[in-house]
Amino acid sequence: MTKNYLKLKNRIMLVSLGFLFTWVLFAVKLFSIQVINQSENIQGIRTEELEGKRGNFLDSQGNYLTQNLFYYDIDIFPKKINDFQNILFDISQCTGTDISIYSSKIDKSRNSITLERKSEKNCEYLQSKYPTSLSIKRDYKRFYPDENLFGQIIGFTDIDDNGISGLEYELNSKISPEKIKSFYKKNGLGKRILDPSLPTLEPDSGLDIKISINREYQAILREELLNQIEKVEAESGMGIIINPQNGKILAMLSVPDFDPNNPSKYDLTYHRNRITQDMIEPGSTFKIVTIAAALKDNKESLEEYNVEGPYNFHNIKLIEDSEPHSILNIKEILGYSSNIGTIKIAEELGKEKIYNQLIDFGFGSKSGIENVNEASGFVRKTKDWTLSSMYSIPMGYEISVTPIQLAMAYSSIANGGYLLKPILVDEILKNDEIIFKSKKDIQRRILSTNESKELIEMLSFTVQEGSGKKAKINGWDVAGKTGTSKKLIDGKYSETEFISSFIGFLPADNPQLLALIIIEGADSKKNYHWGSIAAAPVFQSVIKRVININPISTEIDNKNNQRKKELNKPIMIQKNLKKEPQEIVTMPNLIGKNIMEAFDILRKSEIKGQISGSGLVVYQSITAGEKVEKNSICIIKASIE
Repeated sequence: MTKNYLKLKNRIMLVSLGFLFTWVLFAVKLFSIQVINQSENIQGIRTEELEGKRGNFLDSQGNYLTQNLFYYDIDIFPKKINDFQNILFDISQCTGTDISIYSSKIDKSRNSITLERKSEKNCEYLQSKYPTSLSIKRDYKRFYPDENLFGQIIGFTDIDDNGISGLEYELNSKISPEKIKSFYKKNGLGKRILDPSLPTLEPDSGLDIKISINREYQAILREELLNQIEKVEAESGMGIIINPQNGKILAMLSVPDFDPNNPSKYDLTYHRNRITQDMIEPGSTFKIVTIAAALKDNKESLEEYNVEGPYNFHNIKLIEDSEPHSILNIKEILGYSSNIGTIKIAEELGKEKIYNQLIDFGFGSKSGIENVNEASGFVRKTKDWTLSSMYSIPMGYEISVTPIQLAMAYSSIANGGYLLKPILVDEILKNDEIIFKSKKDIQRRILSTNESKELIEMLSFTVQEGSGKKAKINGWDVAGKTGTSKKLIDGKYSETEFISSFIGFLPADNPQLLALIIIEGADSKKNYHWGSIAAAPVFQSVIKRVININPISTEIDNKNNQRKKELNKPIMIQKNLKKEPQEIVTMPNLIGKNIMEAFDILRKSEIKGQISGSGLVVYQSITAGEKVEKNSICIIKASIE
C-alpha cells in the first residue's frame, strides 16, 4: 500500500459512508412514495361516494313529520385481521351486541363482513384503533315521531332509505339526496393523507315537502274515529277534512292504522290510504246526484211527489222509506232521504241525465291526488244498465266510488259549482326556500251559482230538520247528508253489515270546512248502523274541536259571529288532542340522549315529543321533573355537535 492511500484511508471511508447514507435516505423516500403512500390509480387519488340527507315532510304548520337520525354501518375486513377476538370484543363493548353473534358471522375467506346495519351506537372512535381492518360509516335512518298519525299518508322507507309506501314512494325522486364522488388520498397503511389541493365537496340534501295536512286536525279526527268505533262496536272508520274553496286536504286517515317505524308488526291492509284506494257503494249520500240533475232539468225545489209506500217499482222491487211520508217536495225528499221520492225523480229524468250528472261530479275517474294507487271507482255505461239500475244507482248502489271522489263532489257544491283537484302537496322547499307552491286547480265547472245555492239550502235543511240533525253545531249553519248502505259480501248484500256515512260543510253561506266520516260494521242489532247514528255525531265532535283551536271567524263575515266567539275560546293544544282531563305525569330529563332514546323515554312517560335537528338532545321545552298532563307535547331540539 502506498503512503498516500494509508494517509487518505479514513477520509475515503468517511466519504463512502456519506454516499451510502444518502442512498439509503433516497431509497426510504422512494419506498414511502411508491409503497407506503401509493394509490389505486395512476393519479394517486381515490374516490368515495358521499350522500346528503333525505328531504323531510312537514305539516301545514311547519311541524316535522319525519326525521333523519344518525346511524352507523360497521364492516370488518377478515383478511386484514390477525386477532379477531380483540376487535370483536371492542365492537361488542361499544354496541352492546353479544360477541357470539359477531363470531357467528366470521368467514375468513370473505373480503368484508357487515356486522351492523343502522346501529344507533357511535363507535367511530374504534376506527383509529383498527384503521385497516374496520370501516365505520355514518348514515341516516328514517324516523316518524308521530307514529301512527301519518303512516298511511307519508308511508315509510326500506333499510336503504328508499321510499316503498305513501308519499315516501310517490315523491322518492324529489326527496332523495344527491350522491357525489369525493376525492381523497390514502397511504399503504390504510390512513388518509391530508391534501389541501383536493376539492372539498358536500352533497345536497333532498327537497323538503310541506303537505296541506294540519297535525292537530289529524289527531282530532283519529281520536274521534277511534272513540266512535268503540262506542258503536264497529270494525273500522275513515275520515277526511277539506277546505272546499281551494281543495286543500286538512286531515285524512283511516283506523285501524299502523306505525311506520315498525310496519311489519301490522296487517298490510292497515297500511293503505283507504280514502283514495277503497271503493264503496255510497248509499244515500249519492242521492245528491239525482237532485242536482233535477235542478239542471229546471225542476223546482218545491215540486211535490207522492212518496207513500211501499212503492212497487215495475213489479220487481218494493221500495220503502225508513220513515213514512205522504207528500214531499224535492227539498224534503233530500232532507228526509226518501228512497221513493228519489227514484221517482230519477225515473222522470232518465238514465242519461243521471249518468251525465254523476260523471260531471267526478265519479268514475281519478281525482288527481298524489297517489299512484288511487282507484277510479266503478261506473257502468248506460247501455249496461238494467231496469233495476234505475232504482239502485239513484240510491247509491250498483256504483263504486272512493271517499276522495265523494268529498270532492260535495266540495263542488260548497264552493259554487267548481270541481277541484285535491291538494295534498302544498309546498316544495330547497334549503328552506319555496320552489313550488300549490295553486287552486279547477277541473271544470259543473253547477251554476244558483244550482249550487239551492243544493246548499237543501243540505242545510237536511241537518236542521232532516236525517242529519246529529251533525248540528250551535251557532253554525251546517249543510250535509247522511248515508247508510248495505255491504256487498261474496256478491250478496248483507242484512247485518253496513257502511254508515255523513258528509257536511260549514258555514253554509260561505263554506270553509268540509268533512266526510265513514264508519264500517257498526252493530246493526243495536241500531248503531245508521249514518245519522254512527257517522253524523263524529262530524259534529270533530268540527267543533277543529273550530275551537282554529277559529275561522277571521276568514268570513258570519251572521252568527258573536255565538261563534263563545265556541272559539283559546285552549291548550294538548287539551284539543285529548278532550278529557288527563292524569299527571313527571317530565324526564332528555338532555344528552340520542333521539331514539329520547322518544322511548317519552313514550314510557306518556308525553308526546316534537323534534327538530339530529344527534343528541340539547333542549327540552318542559323542564325535567315538572308535573304535566299525560300526552302533553314537549318540544325537543337536537344537535350533532
